[in-house]
Amino acid sequence: MRMDQYRGLNEWATKKVLKREKARQVGVNIFEDGRKRKYSRWVKVPVARIRIIGTIAGVYKPTVAELHRYIMPDGKVYDEFVQCTPWSGGPVYHVALKDASTGKEVPESLWTDDELADC
Repeated sequence: MRMDQYRGLNEWATKKVLKREKARQVGVNIFEDGRKRKYSRWVKVPVARIRIIGTIAGVYKPTVAELHRYIMPDGKVYDEFVQCTPWSGGPVYHVALKDASTGKEVPESLWTDDELADC
């Protein structure tokens, strides 16, 4: 079966940019009838701010996935890019990260030759 396949970021990159941390939310719900109810709860929130910067156009479908920019709390900014697209019944899109300020690839985010051979 021929199709576009999205593999995305490797494990290291996924952990780096999609890390979540525990945060306490405190607020007030205000209902239509004017009632108010205070709340306090713990939630997991993303560490990075995430913006869409583009899309991956597929061979068999118009859009395979979105490409993102990750703005980290320390000020570093990472952009996703398509590292390579080996063919296995269709293109397999492997995404990695580059430093948005320098344009240099982040070495840990690159898929290895062994990982690419597994697709």
